[in-house]
Amino acid sequence: MKSKSNIIKEFSAVIIAVLLICPFFIFSFSMNIFEVHAQVEYEYYGYVPARMYQYNLTIGSDPNSGWRLDTNSTGTAGFTTAGLVAVVGISDNTHVEVYNLGNGSLVSQTTINSLQKYYAVFRNGSFFKVVTDKLANVYLLNYGSIPAWNATSLSLPDSYYQDVNGAYVGKEFVLLGTGSDYDIDIAVFALENAQVTVTRNDSVQTEYTFGVNEFTSSKNTIGTDPFRTYRVESTGYIMIQSGRPVDIWGEARSFFVPSAEGGFMGTTFYSWSQPNWDGGERYGFRASSTQDTTVTVFNLETTQVLMTLIAPANSGVSFQASANAIAVQADKPITLEYLHNGSIVNSLGHNGTYDAYGSGVAFIGVKPYEATPFYMPEDSNVEAYIFASEDTDITLDGFDWFIPAGTYYSVSSPGTHILTTNKNVVIETLNWPGTPPYQGLVYNGAQIPSVQTVDVSVDVTLTPLGTSFPIIYIFAGAAAASVAAIIAFIFIRGRGKK
Repeated sequence: MKSKSNIIKEFSAVIIAVLLICPFFIFSFSMNIFEVHAQVEYEYYGYVPARMYQYNLTIGSDPNSGWRLDTNSTGTAGFTTAGLVAVVGISDNTHVEVYNLGNGSLVSQTTINSLQKYYAVFRNGSFFKVVTDKLANVYLLNYGSIPAWNATSLSLPDSYYQDVNGAYVGKEFVLLGTGSDYDIDIAVFALENAQVTVTRNDSVQTEYTFGVNEFTSSKNTIGTDPFRTYRVESTGYIMIQSGRPVDIWGEARSFFVPSAEGGFMGTTFYSWSQPNWDGGERYGFRASSTQDTTVTVFNLETTQVLMTLIAPANSGVSFQASANAIAVQADKPITLEYLHNGSIVNSLGHNGTYDAYGSGVAFIGVKPYEATPFYMPEDSNVEAYIFASEDTDITLDGFDWFIPAGTYYSVSSPGTHILTTNKNVVIETLNWPGTPPYQGLVYNGAQIPSVQTVDVSVDVTLTPLGTSFPIIYIFAGAAAASVAAIIAFIFIRGRGKK
């Protein structure tokens, strides 16, 4: 029989052993809890336009000739009754949930692998949300149904693309293939010397070589097949754009240009442009700033300065840059967008001088504490929706508002709006002509940025382009906070003024 002292010794030894082991279990348990809570969900918000059709004048040279509904290729009325939400997997085992934001219901869910697609259709006028547990590539497309497995046609989105980390500058991207009337579907802007490999989902590869500050042109045409998926890999940092400013015969579709610094507020921008503009039509690029700002526009092919402009404080400046591609340099932060102001007047139209039509659906991300201007054209019907994934305080045009998590704040007045927020938000803008009053909105599509990646950027050094193009450094993380305020400005009215 054990003595009382021996029992006490053994019990003490057990207690000591347990105390020594417990921290391991507590630490392990804590690490597991941390890993669960550290997992990020990515959220993508959007709205399907309510009126997706187009009216044209019966006689393009006579504004009093009456309006007729545009027809599609089959000769029937060109109504679109729904929008297509497409999700493309970047990584294997990506869980996808699609919600109707109007009633909060879960519409569908699935798991996809890298380069796999998933579709959901929403009726006109619907708000939606996509949630993924790994970053994915999400689109809103003007395509009214689930595409057939052998579908051969898809309009080219007017959009820039985030890389696999959520930045607009990167070395690896995943894209959905599209079809267009252009030989070049995808524009690549090389910020560094780059060997670019484009791999289709059936492993077919094409390789391209770009020098620093070169872009996709007639010698480097990159085409894609509708609804096929692609992985783009590069040895140097690049940006990717689809859709482009239209020539004298086209119809302008809006898009925002992200800066090479990361985000949409910056000092350096690259974009496709157009050598053949209609000078009598009110469309083009617009640079907006909160301070007096000098804006220099370069021809990216020749490196020549096309123009130097002044964007007045609390205002903006519009321009048409005759070149295949441009670089825009500002001495203070600006936003840059391409849009149509809504007037039907032009000088080189298809059917007369009153057949201009410009519209679009575009997305822009706003970082916390960075006063960001976005413009909605004066002669258009306009809507904007500010989406927040968490409880968010915003200041819009000097007024404070609160957006509950998973909802939005709507804006319906034209002109410039200045937004400051304490959390990442994504804005979707819509514009379409105000004439006739019952006109509809036609758009092609756009990639929807994840709210969680709005403030993501990378480190890269830009190479000078011309003597007045300084070396710029891009720093990781969110940009420095800006507290400048700006009042609304008016897009210059009057024919031919940009």
